[in-house]
Amino acid sequence: MEEYWDLYDKNRNKLDKVVKRGEKLQDDEYHLVVNAWIKNSKNEFLITQRSENKSHPLMWECTGGSALKGESSKKAALREIKEELGINVDESTGKLIGTTLRYYPNCPDILDVWVFESDIAIDCITIQEEEVNDAMWASVEKIKELHDENKFEANAFFEDVLKNLSEDIYYIGFNANNAICNDSFFKGSITLYPTKERGNIYFSDKVLYDTKSNDFMKTYKSYVYKTAKKIQNANVNAKFICFNEKIRKLCSDMNDINIIRSNDPELIDFLNNKFRTRDLVKDIVPIFDYYMLNEKELDYQFIKEKLNSDKFVIQAETGAGGDSTYLITNESDMKLLDNTSKKYCVSKYVKHLPLNVTLIVGQDDIILLPLSAQLILLTDNKFKYVGGDFDYIKKLDFSIKEKINIYSLKIAERIKDKGYRGILGIDFVLCENNEIVFMEINPRFQSSSFLISLYLDKNNNTNIAELHYLAMTNNKLKSIKMDKINQSFVNCNIIENFDKLSNFKEITNGYFKDNLSSNYRKVFDRSILDEYDFEKI
Repeated sequence: MEEYWDLYDKNRNKLDKVVKRGEKLQDDEYHLVVNAWIKNSKNEFLITQRSENKSHPLMWECTGGSALKGESSKKAALREIKEELGINVDESTGKLIGTTLRYYPNCPDILDVWVFESDIAIDCITIQEEEVNDAMWASVEKIKELHDENKFEANAFFEDVLKNLSEDIYYIGFNANNAICNDSFFKGSITLYPTKERGNIYFSDKVLYDTKSNDFMKTYKSYVYKTAKKIQNANVNAKFICFNEKIRKLCSDMNDINIIRSNDPELIDFLNNKFRTRDLVKDIVPIFDYYMLNEKELDYQFIKEKLNSDKFVIQAETGAGGDSTYLITNESDMKLLDNTSKKYCVSKYVKHLPLNVTLIVGQDDIILLPLSAQLILLTDNKFKYVGGDFDYIKKLDFSIKEKINIYSLKIAERIKDKGYRGILGIDFVLCENNEIVFMEINPRFQSSSFLISLYLDKNNNTNIAELHYLAMTNNKLKSIKMDKINQSFVNCNIIENFDKLSNFKEITNGYFKDNLSSNYRKVFDRSILDEYDFEKI
């Protein structure tokens, strides 16, 4: 039966040309080729031995072949598996490891390397005898042994497949606010509530009203330990990663569980301190003029005279999402301060647009991800973060975005020198005169991480969780290309929030109506900054 191929240019744009297999291709014409690795729950790979009648006879390899006319990469991989081995694998388990251009005279190609998961028994396999001589499940060690003996044909991303997929990595957390980052990278997760994602093991499917007491934390710690121990007993290669600082501390003494240790807690505490980080970067980025006051100096008239302004911002040392940042416009507003901090920063209020940058800080590389406008509402005199608007950024002058990128990379380099690895957020504000001012550093996943991760997964064959993991384990970061996101979103504690905003998609992973710490996300294919009373210039 004759095969026909679609042709592509080097940027993977489909050309208006189809050729029959065997026809000569031009140097700028590429056909699509796939490798399909199959991995089981024992961390073994299903490999095949080439027929004696093929080139490189009796060499072991993963399954693969050329995509046919009209086939997507994944569909081609699934068809090759079916044809060569007589089995079907679950399409949803497929993960694209990498893509590369290969130049062969008269037949250049684009190679996609896939990994699928299956526990099918070897006696259920029916080999295509003209293509395959034999098949077997082989451990990573066995494959490396065959390779060293020149009996295994290693194509592109061979080491990536064996190294990254020989480990089963699980996420440990409280809720699903960041869990949307997990589905395309982690084998599973251990969480307080269900996340609607693969491999999730959860503590309760009912809303719990006491999740902060010492007694509950002891109970949850015991649950996490027993669950992780059970997973590790079944798979000695299983690893666990914690993104949340409270979870890291909860698991800090679980020494017989293979938990990937991340950044030094003292460094995290340093970076979470808004005042110390301003001192860290004030010589490389602009910061607001401010005064440091102790709790006894929090007097409205005193501050008003000191700043020569009756409208000012008071900020505590630590806090996230705006919980510790207050707008003060009169003396009675001072009563709203929670007085939990020993030190406070006071500065004049200026009309501004809040901005956020997410970066991945690796050992050798720093990845700068798209800029977003922060959606901030003034609630009970607090500047509350409620979402992000990536689409609005296209309205900003290029010079503004370029300057923020320069500032962000300078800050990230300084933090990298202090030993920080992984995901990082930096907040700026844009003032009316186009002045850019640094605000704070967030050494953690951002609320907008889920949207960035969806774009990475769709367009770059990776995600936020994987990049964070590679960075914190000092592995080489994957190369990505993503300069913009044309969407915005809001976080809702209840579905009725932001009901004046229409035409949105819903993301409800881990959403519990009565649990105010969980988020129902509304995602818009447009900018919404000007459609609501958000903080802006």
